[in-house]
Parts: sequence; structure tokens; C-alpha cells
Amino acid sequence: MPIDRFSLLSPLHRSTLSAVAALMFYGAWAFGVNFMHGSAAALKAACVQGTYSMMLTAVMVLLIESLYRLISRISKIEDLVKWCTIIVSCAIVFSTSWWVNAMAGTPEIFNTVILGYIIGAVYTIAYVYGISRNSDSNAGHA
Repeated sequence: MPIDRFSLLSPLHRSTLSAVAALMFYGAWAFGVNFMHGSAAALKAACVQGTYSMMLTAVMVLLIESLYRLISRISKIEDLVKWCTIIVSCAIVFSTSWWVNAMAGTPEIFNTVILGYIIGAVYTIAYVYGISRNSDSNAGHA
């Protein structure tokens, strides 16, 4: 089985590496989809979306895990816990992303945030299902 070097990193290093990757990737995306409005608008959108994505990536795991634990205390129906965690996490992330770009005056908000919405939703689903599997296996060892 090949060694997954990313998983060998500490959680802080994984979070930092992911956050820097988000800054570069989403900043470049925002620059590209806003370039038609001039380089100044594109650079501003890149800075706003890149910085927001970096900060969000750094705290997203904490949000997902906290919501999962909270909802698990309210309900013992695993599918309900998973999907409520996914929906609430995505609603928080997506609404703040839209709001940050609207406040910054990003011209192409939809095109700026849509890729992050898609990737963020897939990431959130995968992460929630991963922590659910870990919870199930830890419950079996209790």
C-alpha cells in the first residue's frame, strides 16, 4: 500500500498546506473570472476570494467537527446527523462567501464562488462521512 505523505503531516501542517493551496487556487480563479472588469477589479476579487478561502479552509474542519458533535448529541439517527452537519456547514460557508464578495464589490460573484461551492460541498460530504466512519469504529471499540 503506498504511503500517503499528506496524512503523515501534523494536523497543523495539513491545515496550513491546505489553506495556502486554497489561497493560490481560489485567488487565481477569482482573478480569471473577474479579469473582464479590468485588472484592478480582478486583483481585488483575487485577494478577497483567496484570503477568504485560505481562512475558511483553516477553520472549516473545526466547524464540521463541532457541528457533527453537537448534532450527534441531539440525534442518534446517523443519516440525520451526517446530512444536518453537511447542510448547516455548507449554508454557513456559502452564505459567508457570498456576503464577503458582495461587501467587497466583486463584479462576478456567482462565477467567483461557484467553483468553491462545488468543491466545498464535495469536501464537506467526504469529511463528514469520514468522521462518521471513525465514530462508528471507535464506538465498536468502546
